[in-house]
Amino acid sequence: MTTEADADLAVELSRLAARHGAPPGQAGATTDELLAAVTAFHDIARVSADLQGQAVRAAHEAGVSWAKIGTLLGTSRQAVQQRFDPHYIQHDEPKGSSRILGPVTRAEEMHHLAEAGAQGWRLIDARHGEHVLERDDEAWDITRVSVFSARPMPSPAQGWQAAATRFPDCFYIRPARADATAARGRE
Repeated sequence: MTTEADADLAVELSRLAARHGAPPGQAGATTDELLAAVTAFHDIARVSADLQGQAVRAAHEAGVSWAKIGTLLGTSRQAVQQRFDPHYIQHDEPKGSSRILGPVTRAEEMHHLAEAGAQGWRLIDARHGEHVLERDDEAWDITRVSVFSARPMPSPAQGWQAAATRFPDCFYIRPARADATAARGRE
């Protein structure tokens, strides 16, 4: 984008943020209006990232290569594929390397996390719309529990360990073979 196009977009987004949840104000911005704008910009960025991910996946599904999408976004084919393709796995990545899974919605994140965990990616951080994963030598089970749920948190006795929190959700992981080992121990 050009500087002029960026300036026009910034004005439009600022107007949108000012209208989004901000109470009608007096001359000059009140603290409440400024805080409402902070929240609005956060919402705009989150929704924009989700829409960008949808647009990228739609373009790719329509036949546009990851390389061309990467060029448009000013990054490499691999970087754009890692960021936007929830099924992307590069098997020659060394242990300890990390990647971002996302953007993903809350409704679809557990499906993608389960796939990534089964392929040797360990959850290390949970954010709204994306997750940070680290390459590991073993497969992982991943579960999510809301702090508002009546369901108890996963038990360390069953091999679960806290991995990340994204309020109100807590994510737990355990080695995938832990369930099989526990089942054999009960026999």
